Amino acid sequence: MKIAIVGGGTAGFVSALILKTSFPQYQIDVIRSSKIGTIGVGEGSTEHWTAFMDYVGIQAGQLVKYTDATFKTGIMFEDWSEKPYLQNVHDPFVGEHLDMPMMYAKMIGENVDPRELTGEYLWRNETPFGKFIEERPNDTGVSQYHFNTHKLNDFLTNYSIEKGIQVIDDEIVAVNFPGGKKITSLKGEQGDYHYDFYVDCTGFKRLLIDKLGAEWKSYSKYLKMKEAIVFPTEYTDALDPRGNEIPIWTLAKAMSSGWMFRIPVYTRKGNGYIFDSDFISAEEAQQEVEQYLGHGVEVAKHIKFDPGALDRPWISNVCAIGLSASFVEPLEASSIGTSINQSFLLAQRLVNYNEATIDRYNKEVGAIMDNIRDFIALHYITPRRDTPFWKAVAEMPLPESLKSNLEMWKDRMPIADDLTNSTKKILFNEYNFAIVLHGLGLFDTQKIAEQYNTLHTEVQDYVNNRLREKVEFDQIKSIPHKLMLDLLRRLV
Repeated sequence: MKIAIVGGGTAGFVSALILKTSFPQYQIDVIRSSKIGTIGVGEGSTEHWTAFMDYVGIQAGQLVKYTDATFKTGIMFEDWSEKPYLQNVHDPFVGEHLDMPMMYAKMIGENVDPRELTGEYLWRNETPFGKFIEERPNDTGVSQYHFNTHKLNDFLTNYSIEKGIQVIDDEIVAVNFPGGKKITSLKGEQGDYHYDFYVDCTGFKRLLIDKLGAEWKSYSKYLKMKEAIVFPTEYTDALDPRGNEIPIWTLAKAMSSGWMFRIPVYTRKGNGYIFDSDFISAEEAQQEVEQYLGHGVEVAKHIKFDPGALDRPWISNVCAIGLSASFVEPLEASSIGTSINQSFLLAQRLVNYNEATIDRYNKEVGAIMDNIRDFIALHYITPRRDTPFWKAVAEMPLPESLKSNLEMWKDRMPIADDLTNSTKKILFNEYNFAIVLHGLGLFDTQKIAEQYNTLHTEVQDYVNNRLREKVEFDQIKSIPHKLMLDLLRRLV
């Protein structure tokens, strides 16, 4: 089989590498135009990135050295609620599921500070010291990363070529789809291209999938963000009390008409203000950022978007992945994880696919997007009412699936079955929801305590033992974030 991935952003190379690893005998080409730039100044991943690295053979040291990558232990939310909280659920001692996040149930039921739900070492800007040096190259104790988007693109390009993927520099100017049933060929400025299967990674253009009649399902009824400005800054910001240290989390700071992200990579920070243009212009957003930071910024990109997803990301011999298929907003960094899980689902179903296979794939991807939509919408259920934007957010309707779950979660912890009925490939699980629910003060802590107290004593003993291990780990098995990064960079 001959497969063309059209588009050379992160989604394009992620899908190419997963497919090539799955089907080494297939011809897989990436067709991308050097005339088209890459969106973003810094990018963050979810834990699905480590699964991708393991699958295609990328080592942590390579990523850190060649993409200016840093560790991401979660997202620090400031000014969304009464206290800052860290959305981190990948602590080494999070415990086994056993139908509920038991450790969190105990700690939430005791009404502890959200800080205590995570490892104390994180607040020291330290990272677990894994066994990566001697035994497992990617066992760094952290499963998420930040990286420089442009350097990541260069790295993935070179790595793809090493893996036998041909990278063709050409701009597609026409798509041949006789009768609108399937794509038969592409016409570029440099020549014509004929393949059996096409992956549309052309971003918001949706150059291929739109030709076959895919429709965009907007989430704007539930999510207000419409625009973003992105800009890099140096590590000299007076806002960072650690000076030139590299923070170990993404900062999501609530602003007057949206929120601002700060992504620390090795040599700088990538930033953006995601906002609702009904309440603030791009120029006013930049002014607010500059006032907050205490210095001017140079906007690298101004992006407009409609949050949502395709009703059918796979039609005939075309599958859309990445921004071509969906985009909600940058909160929780779901874009890359979605591309990874879509690519794995495609690889599982590509051989001898038929209409039933395509229908099943589309339903699973739809469930992934519903999960992301609900999780993002949850973050906006805040007590803030101090600006017209936050007053309007409070009046937004909620998706019915989220409303139903919130009714259950007032009185009990989320469980896996609340979220995974349609697919196991969702990005955000019960732990993710539990942390945000607690951070926003949406739990009835007395009810959660009652639930925990009904557990068998052996289960409670297990939880207490894990919590003791967690405290010990916090004290002795972590090192400064930058030191760990420097160790990894020297290993390559």
